[in-house]
Amino acid sequence: MQKKPYDFLLSLLECHSPSGHEAAATRVWLDYVTPFADEVMTDAYGNAFAVLNPKAKQSVMFDGHSDEVGMMVTYIDEEGYLWVSAIGGIDAKVLPGMRVLVHAPDGDIKGVVGTIAPHMQTGDLAARTIQMNEIYVDIGAKDKADAGRWVRPGVTVTIDHGPVRLLGDTLCARACDNRIGIWSSAEALRRCKAAGVKHKVIACSNVQEEIGLHGAAMAAYRWDPDVCLVVDVGNSTDFPDTSKHMRNDIRLGGGPCQRIGSAAHPAVVDRLDEVAAQKKIKLQRIPIPVRSGTNAGSIYISRKGIPCGILSTPNRYMHSPSETIDLNDLDAIPTLMTEFVKSIKAGETFTVHKGGRLK
Repeated sequence: MQKKPYDFLLSLLECHSPSGHEAAATRVWLDYVTPFADEVMTDAYGNAFAVLNPKAKQSVMFDGHSDEVGMMVTYIDEEGYLWVSAIGGIDAKVLPGMRVLVHAPDGDIKGVVGTIAPHMQTGDLAARTIQMNEIYVDIGAKDKADAGRWVRPGVTVTIDHGPVRLLGDTLCARACDNRIGIWSSAEALRRCKAAGVKHKVIACSNVQEEIGLHGAAMAAYRWDPDVCLVVDVGNSTDFPDTSKHMRNDIRLGGGPCQRIGSAAHPAVVDRLDEVAAQKKIKLQRIPIPVRSGTNAGSIYISRKGIPCGILSTPNRYMHSPSETIDLNDLDAIPTLMTEFVKSIKAGETFTVHKGGRLK
């Protein structure tokens, strides 16, 4: 991966942008796309868009979501501890002892999720699984009044983890889900510009995926593209205690993934396979018999129906503070997206019929 796109990725991963509070990541994304986009804009809820060739007839949308899972303060008790609820599918089991940032009105406050030392655990406490309603944050406040000078119910909380490199091209970070998606939408737009693409291309940094795919629904209705490529992380199955039987053998370093089934349009699936083969991009396959688990779930049912393809970066330890990806898998995605757009002929449409091929 080249230095400028890599630095952009790190900047996105340093942001703290839980669902409904995505402004930090959106600002970084807009700063990156503005120099090469023909138009840049945001909407009422913070979805951000960058457009190439806005007057072209055929349109392709690139979707990624800017939000991440997190927590929200719901109550401050008499001792000054902050009780929290989940924003999205955060895993309570990984939280005890974690350092966090409380995004207070006057600036971030450091805190730690409370935990009980092993030798102080009694009864069934050591054996059972902790639940989200048992999670509280200690900011060092003396009491409720002291905490209330800094924090109020409704402020968000995120894990205080930044990106780190592991061996080789392996990157570990909080919020790979789904900063890699908005990285891909922006970087693919840049590569489309460099390639002289003539179709209209709309790159999106959409909000609120983790709590219901809401931002993507707004974007799909607004732009009504002819076809959409959705980019998100996908669960790898190359580490202990994972099942290949349900999700296939998905490996870091094995190339990006394409999801098959559900919202993934058969003709778009075929075209992505063809382009990947032509460009010698290894493409793994994730079966999705029911729901895609991505923004495609709201995009493909918008208006008259929008054909979608779903690309993923294999990801270990999803929704944990240490999501782990391979940079080569990620860097192949915007290349594939660009080549997909270049492959679309004037007036071509994506239609399902025998074999799932194009008319």
